[in-house]
Amino acid sequence: MELKTIIDLFRDAEALDQAKDIREISDILASQFKRCGLSSYLVTCLPEDRQARWQEQILANGWPQDWYRHYVASGYYRHDPCVALCRRTGATFLWSEVCGKNLEASASRIMDEAFEFGLREGICVPSHAPLSPPLVVTASGERGGLEPASLRIISLLSSHALLALRRLQSHGEHTSETTLTKREREILRWVAGGKTAWEISRILALSEHTVLAHLRNAKRKLDAANNVHAVVQALLRREIEP
Repeated sequence: MELKTIIDLFRDAEALDQAKDIREISDILASQFKRCGLSSYLVTCLPEDRQARWQEQILANGWPQDWYRHYVASGYYRHDPCVALCRRTGATFLWSEVCGKNLEASASRIMDEAFEFGLREGICVPSHAPLSPPLVVTASGERGGLEPASLRIISLLSSHALLALRRLQSHGEHTSETTLTKREREILRWVAGGKTAWEISRILALSEHTVLAHLRNAKRKLDAANNVHAVVQALLRREIEP
């Protein structure tokens, strides 16, 4: 590993230790994952109730939108073998290690379809704490196989990120309840530009119903009375840029 890479790694680990919100954590992880050849990632809590709307527990969503929508619509959370293993272990593991086990048909289908969506190899870094649901960072890329050095970098930085999230949660700071998703920020930027929900739906190739749902979630998180108020709050919190 080159000296510059090592220095950057320690700088990122230190930045994660001092991070003030999930957006800062997410940006650091996304940058390092990209360097390691991983284009997709997710940071989430794993609620015990498998019937729950688990997606409301997502802290940072860098999954491809088509795969995320398919995963949620198909109810895959209940049968995901990586989720099941994250509940049982705090050790880092590769998706391919899960695929090598005797899986039920529903679990095997999830892994096969992830591959078809371009998520060819992935890694999970779970974290457990007393009286708290598990947290996990998972990342994946389009190419199979990960270099040992990349695995060490991903595992190390994910561990620092998860410790930072535990710290933020213990202090009641910004996590999923107050931090906007990437899509919510995107929609608010268009609102700030004067676009209506219908116009935004045409621009982003979404249904108007979906756009309105994202706006409702954003207003709830920002404790905003209307769309204009939500934009102002997002600007003040630096969730979006002017």
